[in-house]
Amino acid sequence: MRGPGRSAAALLLVAAYGLGASRGSAQALPEGFLLDAPGLRVLAPADLAAQPPRFPFPVGERLEYAVSWFGVPAGAVVIEVARFVEAEGARYAHVVATVRTNKLFSAVYEVDDRSEAWIDLDRFVTVRTRAVEKHGPKLYDETVHFDAATHFLHARLDKLHKRQRRDLVFDFGPFAYDTSDLVYLLRALPLAEGYAVGVPTYANHKVFEFRIEVGAPKIVSSKAFGPQLALAVRPSTRLDGKLYAGGEGVVWVSGPARVPVRLDGWIRTAQSSFLVQGLRAVLTRYVASAPGWTPVREPVVEPITAIPPTQDGVPHWDPPPAVRAARAASGVAPHDTTQSLPTEILPR
Repeated sequence: MRGPGRSAAALLLVAAYGLGASRGSAQALPEGFLLDAPGLRVLAPADLAAQPPRFPFPVGERLEYAVSWFGVPAGAVVIEVARFVEAEGARYAHVVATVRTNKLFSAVYEVDDRSEAWIDLDRFVTVRTRAVEKHGPKLYDETVHFDAATHFLHARLDKLHKRQRRDLVFDFGPFAYDTSDLVYLLRALPLAEGYAVGVPTYANHKVFEFRIEVGAPKIVSSKAFGPQLALAVRPSTRLDGKLYAGGEGVVWVSGPARVPVRLDGWIRTAQSSFLVQGLRAVLTRYVASAPGWTPVREPVVEPITAIPPTQDGVPHWDPPPAVRAARAASGVAPHDTTQSLPTEILPR
C-alpha cells in the first residue's frame, strides 16, 4: 500500500521503496504480537526435522543497525526472526522489524514503526503483514494478506490521523514477493561478483521488478563484525519495463550467512521521486540464532523470476482455471475504496 513503514526493514537493506530509522538502542520485543491466529502453535526445532523448511533463517536471528544521515546519528533499525508458527494448516516464519528515530531526529520528524510478517516456510513468500506506524503527526495501521488461491492481495489501511480507511483488492499476477521477504530472499540468493537477477515484487499497490547486480568485494567495517570482505549489492527497480529507481545505493553483504553489514547511498520514497541522500546504516549487533536453533551457513535458493507484462504496475496475465474458479467462488473482484473509520477505533 503506502510503502514506507510496512517495508522499513527491506527498505533499509535493499534501498527499494522508502526510508526507515529507529530511536535509541535496540529494544526487546514487547509482549504480544500484531499478527496472531486462533489455534496458532509455536514450533520447536524438533517440529521441523521431518520436513526442513525452504526458508533458511533460524528463530532468534537478529540484526541491529545504527542509521546516520550525512554522519549525524538518526537512530537504529532492528530485524528479527521472532518465532516459527503453525496456523491454518501452514508453517510460517514470524519476522518483526522496529523502526524509530532518535531523540534528535524525533524533534524534527518522529518515526515510530513496528511491522510484522508471516513468511511461508515452505514457499518462501510473504502471506500476511501488519504494521502500526507513526510518521510525524500521521498514524497508520495496515494489514495485508496474499491469497494464494485467488492471487488477490487484500489490504486495509487505516489512516487514523485522517479518520479514513482504505480497502484494496489487487491482482498481483502469477507470483509476487513482498518487501518483507525480499530482505531474506536477497540473502538466500547465490550471490557472487557478476550475479544479477530481477524478481516481481509488490509495493505501493503495484508490481515492480526488483533487480540486484553484484559488484566486486572490498573490506567493509562494522561494529558487529569488524573489517570483513563484503560483496557490493546494487539494487534498482523497474516499473512496466522502465527504470523506476536507480542510483548509488549499495548494500554490502558479508559472511556465509550473507549478512548485510552496511548500506551506503540513497533511498527513494514510495510516494514520489524524492531521494534521501547521505544515508548510512551499519550493523552494530548480530545474533545468529536462539538457543537450540542451528545458525544458517550457506543459504541458497533460486528465486521465481517470471514477471508478466504490467501496465502502471498491474499485471496482465491469463489466470489458470483453478485461479478463475477460486475467484468466482470468493465473489471478490479487484477494487480500491475509501470510507470513514468506525468511531470505536479512532485515536483518542
